[in-house]
Amino acid sequence: MIIKNKTMTKIEYGDYQTPLSFAQSVCTKLKDTYGLSPTVIFEPTFGMGNFIESAFAEFDNIQTAYGVEIGNEYYTLTKERLFAKGISDNLALYNDDIFSFDFSNIKECITKNDSMLIIGNPPWATNSQLSSMNSHNLPLKDNFKGHSGLDAITGKGNFDIAEYIILRLLSEFSGYNCTLAMLCKTVVAKNIIRDIGKYNFGISKADMHVFDANDVFNVSCDAALFVVRLGESDVAVCDVYDYYTNAKKRQFGWENGAFLSSISANSDATRIDGTCQFEWRQGVKHDCSKVMELKYNPDGGFTNGFGDMLDLPVGQFVFPLVKSSDIKSYEITETRKHVIVPQKRVNADTSVIKHMEKEVWEYLIQHEDLLNARRSVIYKKAPKFSIFGIGDYSFSKYKVGISGFYKEPKFALITGDIPIMLDDTCYFLSFYRIEDAIITVALLNSEECQQFLKSIAFLDSKRPYTKEVLKRIDILKLSEVVSFEYILEYALKMKGRYHITERQYKEYVVRLSGKSVYNSDFEQISLAFA
Repeated sequence: MIIKNKTMTKIEYGDYQTPLSFAQSVCTKLKDTYGLSPTVIFEPTFGMGNFIESAFAEFDNIQTAYGVEIGNEYYTLTKERLFAKGISDNLALYNDDIFSFDFSNIKECITKNDSMLIIGNPPWATNSQLSSMNSHNLPLKDNFKGHSGLDAITGKGNFDIAEYIILRLLSEFSGYNCTLAMLCKTVVAKNIIRDIGKYNFGISKADMHVFDANDVFNVSCDAALFVVRLGESDVAVCDVYDYYTNAKKRQFGWENGAFLSSISANSDATRIDGTCQFEWRQGVKHDCSKVMELKYNPDGGFTNGFGDMLDLPVGQFVFPLVKSSDIKSYEITETRKHVIVPQKRVNADTSVIKHMEKEVWEYLIQHEDLLNARRSVIYKKAPKFSIFGIGDYSFSKYKVGISGFYKEPKFALITGDIPIMLDDTCYFLSFYRIEDAIITVALLNSEECQQFLKSIAFLDSKRPYTKEVLKRIDILKLSEVVSFEYILEYALKMKGRYHITERQYKEYVVRLSGKSVYNSDFEQISLAFA
């Protein structure tokens, strides 16, 4: 049973109330910047009702205001306060759940020609955060983004509650004379514009006005006032402004079939946009770092997250580990941590450890309760001590890896006598030939690739570089714009002082294109990459 404290309850119900002064400034901006003069106001999850109050103070033509709030205390207090201000004749408040609310309550009372403004501050939590708290303040688990398989129950299946609410509102009032203005994380706006072609509504305009969330809500994240004008047009771009100065920062969205984080950043960058010839992988996922991750002691042995000293053999079930914070250099051959890898592939039988390495088995048994307590559904029907993000590719000698978290896209060659694992905050490519790994890491760190990544990655996201971003790098196209001289110079500057021949580079390029390559003795060179 989870006992919820005030902080958890605040997160669960998105209880970050918008200060009245900021709600007022939002309404002023909407009036001055967009010339809005709504006749109908709707504030979902209204809390203290500061947007409703501000709207009546700012806009002159409001005939009716609607609001929905699940919290009974907020509903009662806000209703009493707004009624005391003399607007009871123009107010319809509902003590209801926005996820199951019947919008016909509003639609039956307005026409499609009414000027409607949906305004507010929906919860900023994600569905996984709320699920971990056993929250009931969630939409039905309908996998509304349409992911399948493991994606639907791990990272890709996670979404912001605000995104769900905004999408439902836009869908419900499609065809109405409606503007939506919501405070949300910038990633919510990004996701909506990215997926705009999937939805049953059109928009004629979309803007983000970025503000300081730490100053307004004491929350550390990138946030904005997201303004969307519903319409028949298929606008698929969003202009980004500074909330305080109105200065335009950039434009993101779709251009020539490509989704870009900054459309004007580099018009030539998209020439390498496509599909990566290699399979990007995410590192191992275990969700129990104090047990599974071990710090290597210079004098021998390991220390786990509890400070326990251990003496475990390396190379069979214990491997060196690279985490995001370790990818600070362009070449990694040693690691500060190791990780227990109980399986060679997902769902493999782990009981073999008992017979192959008794010390590792006894250690895992000792911490069985903690491993069994991992909350993710992916572990529920898996073998004892299971991990995910593991396969043959994990055990290659040569890898090229990147942290998903850093703003600068730095790719590192990762190699060791014992295969080095990466954790699930990292992405990597596997190779079984050193020259392939060196050429690839050089290409990925080239100026051409760096500019491309900066044009498609959203640096205000918690994880700017994801598999979806990385797999857009067409290595073959990249090789066509990067010279051999650059590859040679890059390889020679590495710690290993590697020498790549022009022949090796040409053969690499031909193999990327799927064509056979023969050497002077007419022996076919392997076409297989990892």
